Formats: sequence, structure tokens, C-alpha cells
Amino acid sequence: MYHKLLTNFQITRSPNPRTATKQKERFERSVRRVLTTENIKPGATSSVSTKLAAAKKCGFLFLPSQKIMRRVHHLRYKNVHSRPTQKDYQFPIPQYYRVDKKCVALNTNNLSCIIDKSEVSTVADYDVTIHSVPNYNPIPNMFIPVKYRDIIPPDLIYDDSGSFIIPGSREWFSFMYQLDLKTRDERVAIAEDARMAKIYANLEAESKASDLRIQLIQEEHRNKLDAIHNAEEKRLNADALYHGTSPKHVDFRQRSSSMITRWNDTFHNSMSTPQQCPVPPKRKGNKKKKQILKTEMDSFLINYPNVLIPEHERRFNTRPVVMINGKPIPLHPYTSDETKDLETRPLKRVDTQLGNLRSPRSISKRSRLDTTLASDSEQAGPSNSKI
Repeated sequence: MYHKLLTNFQITRSPNPRTATKQKERFERSVRRVLTTENIKPGATSSVSTKLAAAKKCGFLFLPSQKIMRRVHHLRYKNVHSRPTQKDYQFPIPQYYRVDKKCVALNTNNLSCIIDKSEVSTVADYDVTIHSVPNYNPIPNMFIPVKYRDIIPPDLIYDDSGSFIIPGSREWFSFMYQLDLKTRDERVAIAEDARMAKIYANLEAESKASDLRIQLIQEEHRNKLDAIHNAEEKRLNADALYHGTSPKHVDFRQRSSSMITRWNDTFHNSMSTPQQCPVPPKRKGNKKKKQILKTEMDSFLINYPNVLIPEHERRFNTRPVVMINGKPIPLHPYTSDETKDLETRPLKRVDTQLGNLRSPRSISKRSRLDTTLASDSEQAGPSNSKI
């Protein structure tokens, strides 16, 4: 039933001379092995036909014009001597149609006789020519309007009277026109549903993409926060190990050391650069200005003599005075500028500029035996007294 054709023999050897020589020797050995099976009848001689017969028997090609028909033995046959049917095979095979044997009725003028089928000569099935038609193609090989291409029925089309409608005929186009009118609303609705479904699918895809994007951003932000937290934790552990304390109190220890260091630097700078009294700049022409002021004052007193207060009516508001023998004498002696310059001590500690030092004016002197203030006294000793 199925055969394969062996033909078009060609020789292609390797470009390597040694390999080509070995291939040639192997081919000659194969030819000798095939020709040893040559069957020569008694009284005959070896010929081309006998050699080709041996090669055909072995299925061996060695001539360019040689042809060998080989049967496909791997196919399974159920009945060799009967026509195969498609149901017996799992692959498509050529179809053969059997001609049923029927009784033939012959009618003559007034004579009707039925001839038995055994008396009628039958023709063998393999001698009968079976005519078949090609498979039904619902789409004709011609120009079809675009609006009809999506609604062509895949099955056979019949009219109301049961007649077959040939694809591409006038009746077929009339049928397609009516079918287009009937299904137009339905197709429009289906197309609209498909469009809305596509829009919803795109919106859903965008929403999922946006959610995924937000999730990735949040995860990245979370990873950054974790990295910052881990770095801060490592820093605290390193600082705690350096300062000899725990990570919980390392910040307080650092603030304390920084504050003490700052106070020490401030005190050192204050002691290294003591304050000095500013020296007033020397002004030029002071004598001349003083002379002018003295002249104007004398002229003013001459013009306004009543502005002067008598000596006994003057009041000393700057410092307390006592009357001794009817004369006001200041209680504290007057300190001249020269005395102030001599008593200036520039290296003396300035407690108003150092916040870490107590001012002596803020501490009042108390008696050690003062029981009233003993409870909050800053002096050493027990404070068991009761108020």
C-alpha cells in the first residue's frame, strides 16, 4: 500500500584525503558484500540486471540512475487482501468506496422480470472508477465584502425549498445579505462588549501594574529604612564600645563629654585672653575745645546768674554723706581714676562670662550653726535639724 522510492544516488566524500580514502574502501567493501548475493541461473552469466536485482534485494544504491521501490514495513495492516478502512488506522489513508451489488429490474413492453443478482455479471470493485468531489469550501475563491467575511457559515447552506446554495453564486450573496441584516445588532453588541471588556482588561492591567509599582516602591523604602536602622545600630554599638557604656546611654555620655569639653575650652580661652580696660583714643584739639567750652560756660553764667545753687542747698545724691561740724562729708572716700587703674586686676576670674561657675554674689554667707537654713545649706555636714 505504501512505498518509498530510493533514487538520485550521489557520492560526497570528505575533503580530508585520508578520510576520503577510507570512505572509498568502505564503499567498495559494501558493494562487494551486496554483489556476493547475486543470483545467477544455471547456464547464464552475470549481467547488469542480475547485479541490479541483487542491489534491489538488499536495498542498496550504487548507480546514479538506479531506482528501488521499497515497501514501508513499519505500517500495520489488518487485512492484506481487503481494502483498508479509515477506522482501522490512526493516520489518514486513501479512501476507497465499495459498489454495492443490487438486483436489476428490467422492464419491457408488458414484461417485467426480476433478474437475480447471481445472474447479473458484476464488475470487480477495483475495476470500477469512482468519481468524487472536492471537500466543501464555505469561502469561495473570489472577492468577498469585508462585512461578510466574519459571518460566513462553515456548514452547507440550503434555501427554504431545500436546494443547496453554491458559495459565490447570486443566491449565496442574497443569503449573506439577509444574514448580515439579521445578525448586525447582535454583532454590534458583541463588538461593544468586546471593546468594553478590552477597556476593563487594560484598566485592570494598569491597576495591577500601579499596585505592583507602589508595592515595589514601598518595599524599596522599607529596605532603605532597614539599612539606615542597621547602620545607626552599628554606629551606636561602636560608640558604646569606644565610650565604655551601653548603646542606651551612649548619647548621654557623648553630650556630657561634649559639654564638659566646651566648658573647658571656654574657660581656657577666657584665662588665656584676659579682658583689658579699653583705653580711650586720644583726641586732637581737646585743649582748644575745653577752652571754648569754658568761655561759653562763663558767658552763660554771666547771662544767667540764677542758675547756680548755693553751696548749703546742694544735695549729694551720688554717695551718702554725714554732717560733721556742720559740713557734709562723704561717708565713703572719693576714689580717683588713678586709684582705679592701680586696683585693676586683669587676670582675675570673670564669673559673669562662665556659666559653669557659681557667682559669689549668688551665695549668701551663713552661719554653720544657723538652724533655720541648715536643711538646704550647701555646707558639709548632717542636716537633721527640723524647722
